[in-house]
Amino acid sequence: MGIRISGIGAHVPERKLTNQELSRTLDTSHEWIVSHTGIRERRLTAPDEAPSDLGYRAALECLERSGVHKSEVDLIVVACATPDQSQPAVACLIQDKLGIGARQCPAFDVNSVCAGFVFALNVAQSMMLAQPRQYRHVLVVGTDAFSKILDWQDRRTCIFFGDAAGAVLLSRTPDDERQIHFALGSDGRGRHCIEVPAGGTRRPVDASVLERRSNTFSMHGPKVWDFAVETVPRVIHSLLAQHGLRPRDLDLVVLHQSNLRMIEHIMGSLELSMDRTVTTIETFGNTAAASIPLTLEKAASQGRLEPGSRVMLCGFGGGLSWGAALLDCW
Repeated sequence: MGIRISGIGAHVPERKLTNQELSRTLDTSHEWIVSHTGIRERRLTAPDEAPSDLGYRAALECLERSGVHKSEVDLIVVACATPDQSQPAVACLIQDKLGIGARQCPAFDVNSVCAGFVFALNVAQSMMLAQPRQYRHVLVVGTDAFSKILDWQDRRTCIFFGDAAGAVLLSRTPDDERQIHFALGSDGRGRHCIEVPAGGTRRPVDASVLERRSNTFSMHGPKVWDFAVETVPRVIHSLLAQHGLRPRDLDLVVLHQSNLRMIEHIMGSLELSMDRTVTTIETFGNTAAASIPLTLEKAASQGRLEPGSRVMLCGFGGGLSWGAALLDCW
């Protein structure tokens, strides 16, 4: 039995927020943001819009492109770090929006922040391989709305993020043994580098938390940079070596869209030109768990995912966590 990606979809909100708009309320400028991050604009959810809404629309597009009817979905795994609410899982909300709750297929979330989509892919494939008769078509969604948890007065964080969703459908194929190969890891010693300090059960929201804005996103930029530029090339090299490959054997690298300058640095470390990657950070910002499927959808729309193409995905972020996935296109 083989596993292939049979469909890809994505969705972004309508509202655009440009660097020029941000510079009216922050001590920054369009030129500074572009030079340091590559970001020109990002999309923000409406007040009544949440990750399940974005994920639902991405899932619909994914299923339409795959030719698989929603009633055939056997499992839903969602990567999300900014859920609509603490309970239930965003996956259950998407299942209900799709109108397939009566099928009672399992639906659950994975939270590994910006590495979450690769983790979710691994979980999905593992369940398909373990129970092939039960899980034939699995919907894997990455969706986040970081705009809802940002301190919009903190220019160290709010300039980076945008809201979006992306989805892929993994389908069983009886005629080959193709699989996605993974390398995952986490180092909890770096847990404070990327976090929302309060708002959970250890430090519930109270007047003090609100006053200090401790329920908003926090990031130690320099430490995250050092972690990413050291870890990502190492993990990619290691996963390729397990299969007798080198970076030059890759047709496409799809990285988490954290910062264009970071992506350029990582591609340089791999001794690959920027022609071997696709980026969405310029127009959508860092979309967290959505960034890899969103960028994968762009690659597909550009005809970059031709049959036989060898593709590397790599997500990295809070935890600190990382995940790489090596796949051959369908």
